[in-house]
Amino acid sequence: MVMRGVKLNSIKEMKRNFSVDELMYSFCSGELEIWLRKIGESSVADKVSGIPHNASSLQKLYKVFGLNPVHTEEEIRRLFRR
Repeated sequence: MVMRGVKLNSIKEMKRNFSVDELMYSFCSGELEIWLRKIGESSVADKVSGIPHNASSLQKLYKVFGLNPVHTEEEIRRLFRR
């Protein structure tokens, strides 16, 4: 999976290159679940697959990935660059 032009190999890399639009696109297309399984994150993929595609999807994705919905994309990227 690619986010912000970077090929991702881990959830940590996803957080370092976080983009709400790209996260939602990959979730809606099914790419996110496939990528999670490919990198060995089957339990996270199972949680993602159980999220309904509706107005609360983003909030539930944030919860699955341990992200604070109050933070901006840039704040999330900065928090995980450490």
